[in-house]
Amino acid sequence: MKSHVCEFSPKDLLRFAGLPLFPLALFAIAMHLGAKLNLLPAPRPTLDTDRTILVHQAEASHSSHDAEVLLLGDSSCLMDVSARQLTEQTGRPALNLGTFSFLDLNAHALLLRNYAQANPNRLRAVVLLMHPESLRRLGPGHFYLSALTNYLTGLDHCPSEEPADQASCFLGVEIFQGRILCRALPIPLPGAYGRRYGFTRDLESFLTHERGSAIDPDPRPFEGVAEYRLAPSLELASKNFRAAVPSGVKLLVVITPAPARFAGPRYPQLHSDLLRQWSQWLQADAALTNLPPALPDDSFVRTTHLKESVIPRYTEQLAGALKPHLR
Repeated sequence: MKSHVCEFSPKDLLRFAGLPLFPLALFAIAMHLGAKLNLLPAPRPTLDTDRTILVHQAEASHSSHDAEVLLLGDSSCLMDVSARQLTEQTGRPALNLGTFSFLDLNAHALLLRNYAQANPNRLRAVVLLMHPESLRRLGPGHFYLSALTNYLTGLDHCPSEEPADQASCFLGVEIFQGRILCRALPIPLPGAYGRRYGFTRDLESFLTHERGSAIDPDPRPFEGVAEYRLAPSLELASKNFRAAVPSGVKLLVVITPAPARFAGPRYPQLHSDLLRQWSQWLQADAALTNLPPALPDDSFVRTTHLKESVIPRYTEQLAGALKPHLR
């Protein structure tokens, strides 16, 4: 039994459904045209913790800088070493361009090339620091790699994994957020990073003051298993990275420490084997073997990152290992 029947003419549908969508269509057209015609600011999507760090490190890589020692690598490079302290203790200006384990050596090589081109004949040494967790990864994460390369090429970062992301890009929301919103308003960081740093601009200011180094404020239980190895794809990527090192600049390689109990009693020997093989692939000038392969578990905030209170001691050890190569 039907209670009632509703009939709509095309004119009614246009009035009730089309008119509310008209401003949305105008917004999408304006965003896409503004981006295509360069009427909007260039993309700078500092909208969350990860992309804020990526944008800052990418900008630092092609800016004029006094650094003679360049630190590159995964998040253990970013979080475990104080570049400002290293500068003081070695007497050589250092810059940390560490990013994430989701980027591979090819991405680190891109940052290295940018810095060398922006600062010709300035570098004395490149220090590559990576955690054993990163050395077994088969390849980079698409989100992080595209976020970095899109920013460097001036393209809007448009995630395409989910339908909602595709709709957001189609409607111009990503363009608006990455070009206008992040410049107009401070974006609060979530969780522990928000409590430690505040807003995205505060995180950028911290990175600049600390010469690219950061601190992990988010303790997490240790995850995964310590079955560390070198991924087969790392060999070719290592050769590509070596090719990016300017002539006359030393390449020094470090495997950052793992939690001792988590890694197991056999890890120190494994660490030595991994470092030797990796340094051969890199054709490194030196592998820094006099740094600790592991530290007590309570030295870590998570499997790959040291506590803030431990960073000065590890940086001091790194500075001592570097000094003979910087004379």
